[in-house]
Amino acid sequence: MIDLEAGPRCADLNYLFYLFIFSAVCTRLQKQDGRQPSGHTHMKKHCRTHTHFPLCADDDWVSKCPSGCRLQGLISQMESKVERKLTKLCKTAKKHEDAKEKSMAAMTHVYNHNRRFLVSRYVSEMKFVEQSEVLALNLTVLRKRSSKLSLKLKEVNRDVQKQLVDLYRTEVEVDVQLRACSGSCKLVFPFSVDHHSFHTLQTDLRPRDKTPHQRRKVVSPPEDVPHMKLQTLDEHPTSPEYKSIPTVRRELLTQFEDIPQNRVFMEDFETEELH
Repeated sequence: MIDLEAGPRCADLNYLFYLFIFSAVCTRLQKQDGRQPSGHTHMKKHCRTHTHFPLCADDDWVSKCPSGCRLQGLISQMESKVERKLTKLCKTAKKHEDAKEKSMAAMTHVYNHNRRFLVSRYVSEMKFVEQSEVLALNLTVLRKRSSKLSLKLKEVNRDVQKQLVDLYRTEVEVDVQLRACSGSCKLVFPFSVDHHSFHTLQTDLRPRDKTPHQRRKVVSPPEDVPHMKLQTLDEHPTSPEYKSIPTVRRELLTQFEDIPQNRVFMEDFETEELH
């Protein structure tokens, strides 16, 4: 804002006011004297350009007071001076108004750009947490099922080892009987026990023994997987000064209080198995 000087402005207005009074009094006295009042056309015809009349005393107004040309010129000069000041003031105010509108437009553009980014990030956070929740539940179920399958596989392995031992014992007995009747039997098929293959199968089926140091390092995984959660943070209220800005009210430029700010953290809790 541009502030005009208070002293000169008041002096100019007072001076202009007294000039108007002098002009009105002179016009009235001229009418009383029988002379025609001076108008714009009369001034153009009878007023001299460079005439400087002295100020009139109270007793000389009728006989010596000028026709009003000098007073009208001073009034016009003062009007032009005030008009120039007002025009300059209006131009400056318009300049500041345009700069303010330009600044508000730039602020609105930046706000909308940041808002799109924040909304996109908020949606991504929600989707990420949702997908991580589904993944954590699936991992928990998979871990429980893999534990059950591991126990079942150990049982099947023990059964296969037992059956392999029984099969090896049976083949050995058959081989012994065939050897026993080789002299008395009319026809004997060639048969031999593959001891190497049986020992190889037993070695493959036998679980590998770990050293005591390796056994101490083995830690059973937890049954439940930690879950990712979002915690809403506390937000400060919007200041009344910001809400009072016309552009903020017109464009609905909030301080993003409608977009909650969250903090990601891990939470452990018991989950039920999915079927």
